[in-house]
Amino acid sequence: MAGPSPSDAASLSLETARRRIGSVAGPIDRTDRIPLSVAVGRILATETTANESVEEADISVDDTVFEQGHQVRPGDVGLLRATGVSELLVRQRPQVGIVPTGDELRADASAASKVETAGFTLAQYVDRWGGKVTYRDPVADDAPALRMAVQRDLTRDMIVVTGTEPGDTLREIVAELGEVLADRLAIDPGRRAGLAVVENRPVVLLPESASAARVGAVQLVRPLLKTFAHAPLSAHPETRATLAANVDSQNGIETFTPVAVSDGTATPLPGVDLVTATRADGWVSVPADEAGIDAGTTVTVEDWDYLP
Repeated sequence: MAGPSPSDAASLSLETARRRIGSVAGPIDRTDRIPLSVAVGRILATETTANESVEEADISVDDTVFEQGHQVRPGDVGLLRATGVSELLVRQRPQVGIVPTGDELRADASAASKVETAGFTLAQYVDRWGGKVTYRDPVADDAPALRMAVQRDLTRDMIVVTGTEPGDTLREIVAELGEVLADRLAIDPGRRAGLAVVENRPVVLLPESASAARVGAVQLVRPLLKTFAHAPLSAHPETRATLAANVDSQNGIETFTPVAVSDGTATPLPGVDLVTATRADGWVSVPADEAGIDAGTTVTVEDWDYLP
């Protein structure tokens, strides 16, 4: 059922946004039977029992080795192999359709007036977070084309649209097809991000800005993926550092600032472009009820791009 778009002035807190969009997401019940060699990172759909005993591990035949919902780690596969397990029944990876939008965008750099990067970068994050990505070619700001693009990916568990902002054609189309839960979020960067539901599918609406899209992906898309996969939402690696300059934040807005870290000092990086987002060693968050953080304060820096 179509629902009206909320007022442009309406702005959801991050916590409220997660709760509302999370209410339409639940663990998927589709499963795959896969060989042990490709099982790392997958979520067990059933408990796994031993086919052979392993004396040194005090495991007998038919003992439970790992419970349902366990996320398989690299070290687990050796134990499973020792117990005679060669295949696992796992939950399927959540399917995510990523739809970049914008008249000026092209997928092919050689033909582009502006190369599409936000959706392409997001696709790499989603794949790493355990999602199965369908990355689409950019869609022009044309109502029939946008409608078709959204409807095409309603077979996925979640849709993420990049290059959209309040009042544009895409938001109008989504409001006609379903319900826009929020046109704006109380996060910076990312105030123009939004959330919608179409045919019980979460639709995350992210702006063109590289930093805003990255914040929206980490704070909204990643938790949704983990909910779909019934996987734990693990904390990002953190480091403590002394802030080299003030970080300003508007009251009521949760702020995420990219920083460069060197010798225990975190230096805020200016700008919200692709280069800034990519050069960041980590991100410092300022809660919505704080006005900012003074230079000289010891802060927690989260690494969103860590490699194991």
